[in-house]
Amino acid sequence: MNYRKLVPYVLSALSGAIWFLACPPYPFWWAGWFAMVPMFFALRGRKGKEAFFIGLAGGFVAMMGGFPWITDLIVKFGSLPWIVAFPICALYNLYQGIIFGLFALLFTWFRDNTRIPVWLSSALVAASVEYVFPLIFPWYFAITQAYVPHSIQIAEFTGPIGVSSLILMSSGLIFNLYVLFRTRKFEYHIVLPLVIILAVLGWSHWRISDIEKLEKKSPVIGVAMIQPMMGIHPPGERYFAQKQLLVHQKLSSETENLQKKGEIDKLDLIVWSESSYPYHISRDATGDFSDPPGRYDMRKIRRGFTTPIFMGVATTSGKGDDKKVYNSAILMDREGKITHRYDKNWLLMFGEYIPFYDYMPFLHDFFKAHRMSNMSRGTSVENLVLGNVKTGNSEISVKLGPMICYEDILPEYSNRLKKHKPNILVNITNDAWFGATQEPFQHFALAIFRTVETRLPMIRNVNIGISAFVSAAGKVGVHVPSGDPISDPQPRVGGGKFLKELNTFKLENQRKGVWKLTGWPSGYIVYDKVPVMEHRSTFFTTFGNLFSVLSLLFVSGVILKKKRDSILKLFRKKSEKSPEISVNTSEINKDSIKTTNSSQKRKRKKSRK
Repeated sequence: MNYRKLVPYVLSALSGAIWFLACPPYPFWWAGWFAMVPMFFALRGRKGKEAFFIGLAGGFVAMMGGFPWITDLIVKFGSLPWIVAFPICALYNLYQGIIFGLFALLFTWFRDNTRIPVWLSSALVAASVEYVFPLIFPWYFAITQAYVPHSIQIAEFTGPIGVSSLILMSSGLIFNLYVLFRTRKFEYHIVLPLVIILAVLGWSHWRISDIEKLEKKSPVIGVAMIQPMMGIHPPGERYFAQKQLLVHQKLSSETENLQKKGEIDKLDLIVWSESSYPYHISRDATGDFSDPPGRYDMRKIRRGFTTPIFMGVATTSGKGDDKKVYNSAILMDREGKITHRYDKNWLLMFGEYIPFYDYMPFLHDFFKAHRMSNMSRGTSVENLVLGNVKTGNSEISVKLGPMICYEDILPEYSNRLKKHKPNILVNITNDAWFGATQEPFQHFALAIFRTVETRLPMIRNVNIGISAFVSAAGKVGVHVPSGDPISDPQPRVGGGKFLKELNTFKLENQRKGVWKLTGWPSGYIVYDKVPVMEHRSTFFTTFGNLFSVLSLLFVSGVILKKKRDSILKLFRKKSEKSPEISVNTSEINKDSIKTTNSSQKRKRKKSRK
């Protein structure tokens, strides 16, 4: 066996390993700036199909290292054995790895057919491939830099794809420097990428300072997030829903007690996560449930607190076969009135809706048995307006831009939302499906880019983490970690007995803005003051993915021009042979003329006779 043929694949796999180690939750973000260098070495002298498969090898390693949690997700909630779930995970990651294969194919084509330097071609090709390749779970090279504010500020103009291009440019620069060192030739173009990278980082330092000055000048609201550390309702556990609501109420009530004690000086809003309210609410409902005389309604939301609440809930309309369920966010004021509602627009395939569900009635029982949802899609985007908020000597209304779960990783959605001029982004998420895997960290990392693109702060509440406040400069503020939800130690104990035990639990102040419940399920209160930013359009919210579109047009244009030139070259080669053909034709024409003339003379002689 010729082991030398395996060397390019090993180098490509090394690039893949560096990529996933540079991604959250791993701390090696700095490796993203040179992660593609081993692949550039692997692609020397390779092109076409071979280059594609070398790139694919690196992509597969990167995705398997970054998305192993898909196997666990399928086992836990798809009710499939590991031996079936792992190949499904591998196939999906092989598909995602095609991004690397396409990058390698286009990169080597540019290297062999143009004089564009590696640092530039790698940046433009990466932007083009990331922009056009479809993914269920979007993944950018830029995710490696999400927790590094100075690296991501250009997202205000380019979105995360521009950050991807910047770090690919860095890898290209390193490879170009190596080539120049070997050839001992200096080319002036090599100075340009270094200038671009340093200029971007310098501008980012100034821009962060500028945004922070704007935040300090803005009025603030006091916000408390409730992270209950409770997972998905286990099948057959009768009292889980009651306990889920009681824990949220307990922590919300304790938040108001913290204000009374002076540990919190301002409280204007409490935020519960997606799916935090365990019962359905009719879309016709206008307010909270009420306790009937002498009775206790377990569905009542505001019990023990009166602060306005922003929360996730399933809302319903119709009955029986016509019943529709929406994944919604509602805002309830101090009087218990539902003032605003938003329905999730972007639903997650197979998680929230099943394609062609209505055409497969024979599978409906199977979907229900495996707790697969088929929700209805929201059709409009709007703010949830928190009114009568006291700031100093005046009262203001605060426009809260809602984002439910998956929507916080979609630049297209935040651009739609920005057009409604919100002051603060509020994301509520249910990540209990994934536990303490890489997914909550990756999800949060992708969400951070929305703050830089829109220049708005974000309140992000997740039932098991990561709940965090993020500034308009993309800086992570007060936050609490993700974790696996702990099973109920007393699953058969009802709501009444659990409430008595719950009231014996205390809060521990872990650090500034974070309190933790001492007993099961060890939920958190996360508090901070959030600036209410005035509406300001950014380049990205105005023009969207213009950078990505221009990169794609440039790459496509160069390829088409080269193809056209090659066709014209082939045509010229053929036309060079045409003079010989024309000479022969003229000789043939002369002979035919002579023949015609002689025949005409013979005819005339015959006619005279």
